[in-house]
Order: sequence, then structure tokens, then C-alpha cells
Amino acid sequence: MARDNDVIKELETDHRALEGLFDQFHRTRLEDTARETLLDDVAARLMWHSAAEAQYLYPAVRTYLPQGRETAEQEITDQTHLAEMVQDLESSRVYEPGFDGRVRALEREITQHISHEEHVLFPQLRQSCPVDTLDDLGTEVRRARASAARVG
Repeated sequence: MARDNDVIKELETDHRALEGLFDQFHRTRLEDTARETLLDDVAARLMWHSAAEAQYLYPAVRTYLPQGRETAEQEITDQTHLAEMVQDLESSRVYEPGFDGRVRALEREITQHISHEEHVLFPQLRQSCPVDTLDDLGTEVRRARASAARVG
């Protein structure tokens, strides 16, 4: 049964936020400087989300899923690739030729990551992991998010 405050719901909230940032980016005119700010927001959200998954989600995946170690390692590899794509974009200018194509490539990769987690990984974890553990991890994610918001 899905809970409103477990780790899966917390991470799904991040997914919706990332999707919303990409929507805003695509609706922003090419010459608008807000595009850089939005891309910075995507990068920050993605890096925070990746760190939260590494610290809270993947240990549960390793513990509770068959092939959990391999699954977690593949997820970390995928996130490293996303981080490299973000770094490439951050070293570029939003008005450079090909920039929007690279943003769309990043968005596709993130969309695939989200789809895999929400349709495969999260349902498996929800079946295998105790509800109290998912809730406790959700609490930890919320605390970490609140702490990061105070610092950042």
C-alpha cells in the first residue's frame, strides 16, 4: 500500500519537480536569461536527488531486493552518466548551437531514469521492504531536504 510520507513518495516528489523544471525551461524564450537559472535549478535538484537516492534508497535496494547489489550499482552508474551530462551543459552557454539538443538528451535520460524507478524499482521495493523502513527512510529524506534548504 502506498504511503504519503515514505521514501518512494519523497523521491517521486523530486521527479515531478525535475519534470516541472524542464517544462519551464522549454517554455522560456531562447534569449531569456532565466534559462540559465532553470538549468542551474535542474542541476542542483538532480544532484541532491542523486545523493538522497545513494544515501537512503540504494541501501534498501541492496538489502531487500533480489539482485539488489547489482541493481543499485547500475543505478549509480546511470546517475554518474547524468551528472556528466549536467557538467557538460554547465560548461556551455544556453545560446550555443546544439545546446537545446543536449538539454533534450539530458531530459530523455532523466525521463528514462524516472520511468524505470517508478514502474520497476519502486514497485519491487514496495513489495519487498517493510512499510516502517520505507516510512523511516522517507523521514530521513525530508530531514535531509530541510537541512539542505536551511544551508543552501
